[in-house]
Amino acid sequence: MAGWKVHASGCQDNAEKILDAIHNFCVPRGIPFKFLPGQHILQLRNMKYASRGASGKLVTVYPADEQELREVLEGVDALVGGEPGPCILSDLRWNQGPLYVRYGGFVERHVVSEKGVLEPAIEWPDGTLVPDRHLPGFHVPEWVTLPEFLQPHAEARRAESLADLPCAVRRPVHFSNGGGVYIAEDTRTGKEVILEWARPYAGLTADGRDAVSRLQWERDVLERLAGADAVPAVLGYFTVGDHHFLAQELVEGRPLSTPR
Repeated sequence: MAGWKVHASGCQDNAEKILDAIHNFCVPRGIPFKFLPGQHILQLRNMKYASRGASGKLVTVYPADEQELREVLEGVDALVGGEPGPCILSDLRWNQGPLYVRYGGFVERHVVSEKGVLEPAIEWPDGTLVPDRHLPGFHVPEWVTLPEFLQPHAEARRAESLADLPCAVRRPVHFSNGGGVYIAEDTRTGKEVILEWARPYAGLTADGRDAVSRLQWERDVLERLAGADAVPAVLGYFTVGDHHFLAQELVEGRPLSTPR
């Protein structure tokens, strides 16, 4: 069983408000939903090395069809639209959040992938089970047509591009729930640089700081130490949509964890 699902994202200070709005909308209409059982679970799900596929998912709503999907999106958005929360990387954002949409499985089913790994599964129309991967990008199965009322939101997502950044990503160095680190080319100089990416409200530390606040702190420290030996220079700080990027000088060296 599969279909369109609505995910609601949220933070520690607005999770109860968002859950109350969904409860008040869905219960009288008999629309099923599930939610995280406590704020400590929400904190763990949004920490730096939590799963990126589950990040931000506070509530999941299961509409019966596309008409009910639209009713949920419009109805709940009228109550809590614009509330902050981590971006759900695998989903399509509705307006300014905290609601997101994805087509996927409604029940827990699994299939062994080509690599021999047990993965969540979704059923093709012919009954074949295929992996239902929660990739960092919005994808619709090839047998599914995106509803017309979701088209403007898909176009808005496609409009968020890194093309305007003065850095062209060449290869990844590291990923986490808070973002990532890349080797990039500074298109202004042609030199290789380090490009750090931070997601707001995600990648939390134990004290609740998110990836963006830590990236801004790193930028500020580097700027205060500018000119000191072995301190990489800040080459720019950029935003694309809700995402933040810090470009800094690439300093050759050896990780402290590397044996001598």
